[in-house]
Amino acid sequence: MTSQTPRSLGPIPLPAPGTRHSGYFTFDDELLGKYQWPYFAAVGRQAGLTFLLTAGIHAAEYTGTLAALRLGQALDPDHVTGAIVIIPLLNRPGFFERSIYVNPEDNQNLNRAFPGSATGTWSERFAHHLLNDVVIKVDRTMDLHAGDMVEGLEPFLGYYQTGNAEIDARSQEMIRAHGGMRWVTHVLPGGERAGMLYGAAAQNGVPAILAESGGCGLPIEQDVQRHVDGVLNIWRTLGLLTDAPALQAQPPRSIAANNWLRSEHEGIFLCRVSPGEMVAKGQTLGEMVDLLGNRLATIEAPDGGVVLFTVTSPAIKKDGLLLAVGVPN
Repeated sequence: MTSQTPRSLGPIPLPAPGTRHSGYFTFDDELLGKYQWPYFAAVGRQAGLTFLLTAGIHAAEYTGTLAALRLGQALDPDHVTGAIVIIPLLNRPGFFERSIYVNPEDNQNLNRAFPGSATGTWSERFAHHLLNDVVIKVDRTMDLHAGDMVEGLEPFLGYYQTGNAEIDARSQEMIRAHGGMRWVTHVLPGGERAGMLYGAAAQNGVPAILAESGGCGLPIEQDVQRHVDGVLNIWRTLGLLTDAPALQAQPPRSIAANNWLRSEHEGIFLCRVSPGEMVAKGQTLGEMVDLLGNRLATIEAPDGGVVLFTVTSPAIKKDGLLLAVGVPN
């Protein structure tokens, strides 16, 4: 499917066909307007899909932002069909604060705020404007992530299974084209991670995926390049980028369920496993101890599967996140 390239995406002006542009934009909202968001845009001479790439909705997930910057700098409109728009940093308030998980304007998780509200908190207003002014106007979208500053992570992809066969098939097409991950998760409507950007996009008719690569706030080249290579192969597969043929990608293995493990105690987490490690049901994953080193609980795998991420900081609040185990199909 191709579509007529719009002249703008809400507050983001698009350049003339055959040109590229970069700059800053803001939203028409009294709470949001003090910030400027960076963007890149390239429009080809031929009509085609409009693709939105975003990153940095969690401000300390640096590999996504760095990959988006690299892709934006390299955009060549002579090889673009349709339009590509990149917003490399969504959590603008949190970036220079090195904020973990949340937006410091209201201490909400921006990636749990969708679809948002025009009259809500700062995060809810941002989610509302990003979704309604920008996201729903594109044909495909992708959001780049990493493990946050206190998370080690096994690279994986994700999409939101809407039940709409056409939307889900187009999201899965991007998943298959990526080629850089061993695992893919899918979140069903009403799942435990409500309010996420890629889920809200899919629920509003825009095929969307999430990609996770890197962690612990470390800008490791391999993790950044994994994002870059995956995005490029998606663009080439969809015909958005004509500089080189798409590579044949190895499809990732599907994860049927995610077990996010939390602590029943405040204490110190002594983790015994690593991201990417396969574990058996009932296997000890770590221990919680108190500030005297006395054991509070043994953390066991509820099912066999792969460790998708671990919290690398040992200091854990009650109900704090510890790690996740993905259960393969």
